[in-house]
Amino acid sequence: MKQIKYLFLGIICVIGCNSHPEQPVVSDQLPDIVPDYVRVEIPDGIAPLNFYLADDSVDLLDVTVIGAKGGELHVNGGYADFDVDEWHELTRQNMGDSLVVTVCARRDGMWTQYRSFPIYVSNDSLGEWGVTYRLIPPGYEAWGQMGIYQRDLASFEESAIVDNRQMDGQCVNCHTPNRTHPQLFTFHVRGPHGATVVSIDGQTDVLEPQNKSLGGGMVYPYWHPSGRYIAYSTNNTHQNFHQRSDRRVEVYDESSDIILYAPDKHEILLDSILASKDGLENYPVFSPDGKTLYYCAAQRVDSIWKNYQQVKYNICSIGFDPQEGRFFGTPDTIVNARQAGKSANMPRVSYDGRFLLYTVCDYGCFPVWHPEADLWITDLQSGESYPLTEANSHDAESFHNWSLNSRWIVFTSRRDDGLYTNLYFAHVNADGKVSKAFRLPQRNPKEFDAETVCSFNTPDFASGPVTISRQQLYQKIMSSDRQGHTLIKP
Repeated sequence: MKQIKYLFLGIICVIGCNSHPEQPVVSDQLPDIVPDYVRVEIPDGIAPLNFYLADDSVDLLDVTVIGAKGGELHVNGGYADFDVDEWHELTRQNMGDSLVVTVCARRDGMWTQYRSFPIYVSNDSLGEWGVTYRLIPPGYEAWGQMGIYQRDLASFEESAIVDNRQMDGQCVNCHTPNRTHPQLFTFHVRGPHGATVVSIDGQTDVLEPQNKSLGGGMVYPYWHPSGRYIAYSTNNTHQNFHQRSDRRVEVYDESSDIILYAPDKHEILLDSILASKDGLENYPVFSPDGKTLYYCAAQRVDSIWKNYQQVKYNICSIGFDPQEGRFFGTPDTIVNARQAGKSANMPRVSYDGRFLLYTVCDYGCFPVWHPEADLWITDLQSGESYPLTEANSHDAESFHNWSLNSRWIVFTSRRDDGLYTNLYFAHVNADGKVSKAFRLPQRNPKEFDAETVCSFNTPDFASGPVTISRQQLYQKIMSSDRQGHTLIKP
């Protein structure tokens, strides 16, 4: 049936692409296109920004894209469906300038021409092959079919890294590469065959998912840039369920600490500095030089299951000695969100060391269902902090990461319908100014919006595709063999 549908659209395109609508009614309004790509900034080589018109009464679109430095595309069909190679050529030719898009729509045989709008092509290349992410049903309170996937950003090609249908429905999460390296990654597995997976250049260790001395699983990982260490948080996580539609699920930790794992020695460091009895430590992140660990910290509250709104996190830092594999010094508060009555979490440092990107919400450390959650940046040179107004929306912005060249960010947003999280990208220039965000392009966005049943989360950039054997990975996870480790308490 899909083949017939695409054949029909292709026939329309062939018939109409050599001619433009005659005598359209000219409107001063911008077209209401989905996704909203009006005035966005994109990297050269990104997949075509295909779109459709939100108005269901439109039966045909005619779209012209003209490059300021030259080149032109013209498509005609049920939605704007640009040729991948032609689109790439047009964006390459117009780096540092813009594309002017003119949309005509036909309703009941009558054409309307909307006001043209620009799409800006950045001088800053993306510098990444693609992205990785988890796809999961949007509720988060339970899991069924899910997987960790990778997507080529120059095209629409998507493939599974891990598909839980091959592992008796285990929950998989927190796929984290080292500086976007596809062959250095770790992720967490929950369920009867739970594990923490660490893969280094094809050599994969499968660790016990929990340790009684740690108090929880090894989650929210971040690699030391040397690859010698991985920082994890170990969390005792619970959920509350709301009747309010905008906050369906509340996730909170009754306890959480930060640990350090050395893959070559199979040692876990549990330091009291990052495992305080009266505090909650979460979301560890190393600085690009590997000498500082950033993390979130909050004070415990009594009866947290009913007082979770009182838990507010700051972003702190602590010194790290890569040679000795030890933390040192006194924790320093980098973002004092608690003083402003807010909670800051999910820190990510740009790889050039300049900017700290994080999420600010009213309380807690899991802002996925918090509509007030916004992205913020702190300039680590000047100390200035500000919201990413151009990239934020009226709904939740949450998981996020940097490209290796520190000029692009990827993040999840619930702005489209308040239910599903989609992937969005934005450009960050050398001064920290952020562009309007654009949604991950889809080959047929209208079909995608109508048929998708999964949310995106925990995205990160990838410098290349993960090539590990999935079958061997599944066998290791499903086996009873687990890599042992030594727990060190200084």
